Parts: sequence; C-alpha cells; structure tokens
Amino acid sequence: MFACLRYLRFLLFSSLPVVMLLAFMGCSSSGPDIAYVSGRVTMDGKPLANAAVLFIPEDGRPAAARTDADGRYVLNFTEGRRGAIPGKNSVRITTQREAEQDENGKTVVPAARETIPMEYNAASTLEFTVEPKKKNVANFDLKSGGKVLSSEE
Repeated sequence: MFACLRYLRFLLFSSLPVVMLLAFMGCSSSGPDIAYVSGRVTMDGKPLANAAVLFIPEDGRPAAARTDADGRYVLNFTEGRRGAIPGKNSVRITTQREAEQDENGKTVVPAARETIPMEYNAASTLEFTVEPKKKNVANFDLKSGGKVLSSEE
C-alpha cells in the first residue's frame, strides 16, 4: 500500500511541472484575438504608395502597415501576426516619416513630408469596424485639397 502511495506521489509531482508548463503555454498565447485586415489606399483615385496606415482600436494595441506601389497594405499587429483587434478602429493615414539610416549612418529610406490632408491623420475622421473571424477589406479613397499638416506644426 505504501509503495502504491509513493508511486502515486511520484507521478503527481513528476508530472506537475509538465502540466503547469502546458497550462502556461496555453495562457501565454501570442496576444488577443485579431482579424485579418487588408486594403488599398488611393488619393483622388490614384494609388498612394509608401503611406503608413494605422488602425487604433477603442481598447488595445494599434496595428499598422505601409502601402506598396499600388497602394495595397496588410495590417501587422505584432511580428508574425497580421491583422487588427476586432471592433471599431480609428484610422490614420500619413506619408510623413523620418529618414532611416543603416548602422553606418547611411540613409536607406529618405525622409518624406506630409502630403495627405489632416482629416486623414492628425485630425482623422476615418473609422473602420474590424469584424472578428473574417478577412476584412478596408479600402480608403482620400481626397486632396484639405489642410496638410506641415513639419513645423
């Protein structure tokens, strides 16, 4: 009987770390549920290349992307995870960026000034509701002609 109890205790305590590890692995998923979001940004009907697209949820971490030459983007939530938090998101789109340099100080991406009106970035009126468990498509056709935030402001 004592041998049986010792064996049961051995099984319990030797398997406990494995059970705890599995439980923690389940608890430490790579973050909240997100849904895939892609789309295209145009201004006055023409593709808007190299624009930063930012989705800011009402509660949670933002997701971002940069448009390609055709104005297309896919949101990145974190490295290796594409998408955004489901629900209502405020959207900001900007072309302004600082120059990027390599480790030798050589400019690899030049700085760019803002070319998009403020109503799409600093004072954004854009919104998009990300639907859970769905491939969302968020296209934005921006119009030029509004006030553009200058780099001095």
